Amino acid sequence: MGRKKEVQVGAALYFLGSAITALSPFLWGIYAGFLIYGLGIGFCMHAAPVYIAEIAPAKVRGTFVSAKEMVIVLGIFLGFAAGAIFAPMEQAGWRWMVIIAAVFACLVEVGITFIPNSPRWLVLRSLRTSSPLVLRSPVEGLNKVFDQGTQDRNHPVDEALASEAKEALAFFRGATAAEIEEEFNVMLSDARDSSAGASAAPRCLETLRYPKPLIIGCGLVFFQQVTGQPSVLIFATDIFKSAGFAGAAALSSVGVGLVKLLATSFTAFKVDQYGRRQLLLWGIAGMILALAMLGTAFSFRHVENGEVSIPRGCAIVTVLALMIYVSAYQVGFGPISWLMISEIFPLGVRGSALSTAAMVNFGSNILMTLCQTALMDALTPAGAFFLYMAFAVISIVFVAAVVTRNVAAAPSLVKRKGPIRHRCGILGY
Repeated sequence: MGRKKEVQVGAALYFLGSAITALSPFLWGIYAGFLIYGLGIGFCMHAAPVYIAEIAPAKVRGTFVSAKEMVIVLGIFLGFAAGAIFAPMEQAGWRWMVIIAAVFACLVEVGITFIPNSPRWLVLRSLRTSSPLVLRSPVEGLNKVFDQGTQDRNHPVDEALASEAKEALAFFRGATAAEIEEEFNVMLSDARDSSAGASAAPRCLETLRYPKPLIIGCGLVFFQQVTGQPSVLIFATDIFKSAGFAGAAALSSVGVGLVKLLATSFTAFKVDQYGRRQLLLWGIAGMILALAMLGTAFSFRHVENGEVSIPRGCAIVTVLALMIYVSAYQVGFGPISWLMISEIFPLGVRGSALSTAAMVNFGSNILMTLCQTALMDALTPAGAFFLYMAFAVISIVFVAAVVTRNVAAAPSLVKRKGPIRHRCGILGY
């Protein structure tokens, strides 16, 4: 489909889903609307990090992809703010909250229309649509057609798509014709490298050729969820109520959104300076500390006649721990996971890799959300937080052992199963 068309489809689903949800007089219509809206999330969550990584110059790619997370967190902050504003409207307040999403969906749909396709995707398409593919033998004069799509260095490209790729580069770079031609040639060389030995049509199974990046990418998004992020974020208001701040719970959640925004801004502007691996380790360490504080504070929680109470000192610790947790998550797992996935796979399988990671991410998110109530009942809130802390300890060991420095902090060659090495360009090709 291409990244641009994915965003267009996602925006259309956002608009349709939010409009149906906000306007439906029936409960089943609300469910249907949110289902459609969720499909839009899937399209945009897949397209955004890849699209941004492919259009950004190498030296600022980390900042740009991390800034995507910063904008998402800004949306979360505005969502919390909308909740605080519309909460007094008991009957229709939630409908106004949802319909606001339709307005932003229109802005996305209109805005993306005037932005070109990703030049890297166009270059890759120019190779895949040209015909037929030639495998050049080391013996002079012995060339043959290779039916699995190995790209030869001298193989021609589709001129129309190549021209569109150069126009897209000119749009994004504003550089001279010579600079555009030079960068285009680099992209073409990288696209040929990443397509060598791969099928002409992209397939999800192609990601299995790169086991270590696949383990890193899926591992990061899995630990991103099982360390308590859905529970802590979704139940932030309940945490404030449990801590004794029921009267200002909605307003307190706005503060959580603001803290997340500030922490993500730090990551966006410092990720290329400190490196991906370092920020992951710092962020997870902060999450471990926060979860230990939450578990300890909630150990003193008392429930009597449906009323929840925590000693005043523990309540303050709980709120402080919540702020540390969301800050640490946004320094590490939040932006870095998707940034690394968009970088550690070669261009030819990057879209499929994001699909695989997104399925793992949403699958583990659903699992943790469904298990939330059962965990709280079986382990108590304190026990659940200690369980999340145990997963966070495992995740920091995973990052320290698997996300090595040469993978996370510098341009590297990731060896696939076979004789050919592909450059994955962690900081750029």
